[in-house]
Amino acid sequence: MAVGPDFSDNTKKTLANRAGQICSNPDCKRTTSGPHSDKNKATNLGKAAHIKGARKGSARYDPDPKMTDEERCDISNGIWLCLECADKIDKDEIKYPVELLVEWKKKHEKWILDGKPDSTLREVIVEDGGTGSIIKNEGNGIALDIQHHGKGTAERIVVEGSGVGEIITNTGRGIGKRIVSSGGGSAPETKVIVDKPVNTAFGLSSTMGFKNCNNCGQSFQYTKVIQAFAGVEEPKTKVRCPHCGSINII
Repeated sequence: MAVGPDFSDNTKKTLANRAGQICSNPDCKRTTSGPHSDKNKATNLGKAAHIKGARKGSARYDPDPKMTDEERCDISNGIWLCLECADKIDKDEIKYPVELLVEWKKKHEKWILDGKPDSTLREVIVEDGGTGSIIKNEGNGIALDIQHHGKGTAERIVVEGSGVGEIITNTGRGIGKRIVSSGGGSAPETKVIVDKPVNTAFGLSSTMGFKNCNNCGQSFQYTKVIQAFAGVEEPKTKVRCPHCGSINII
């Protein structure tokens, strides 16, 4: 029976599993599976992409007549990527040549096999609008304490297009967020990727000030940190007055 250049369902499944259901692009490493609104289903956000194009006219197509469809649909010619990266490599084959994709696949599968020693401990991604994480400290403790002992990044926050990666507010005597990386990896990593017109975009903004409570009138001190933002105006957030407990906007 004739074999076409497209991957079989079994090959796609094997590529996904060998990649740990994680995008093989080392600058992405996005999880490619997740929960569906239907409890009996899962969402797939990955794709088995051809390293050498499947058909004439496709990206990285090898015109050598000795290359057969059996070789084009073989698992050795596939790489597991998220949907965005799969689209990206086909739109710019000069930037993403065959040799680079082969290297991505090789290093990624070794990374999976080694137990992801350089993986990110905490990751927040906002693709196009909304807020990824809100952290509030109103007492004497630490609202979020990140202790990372690997070689990867302790925290990675990415905003694409628009949105807020993380807002941290502190109205108490404690610490809003603390990151300790002792395994050789970097502590925080922030990316803001703007693909539409915005008024403001920045990686990190920190504000310290005083607020007169709208309810009791007493003054209290606060700190507000925004990590990774792109949008129309800097977002507001709610904080609790330490004197009367009412909610204020800062």
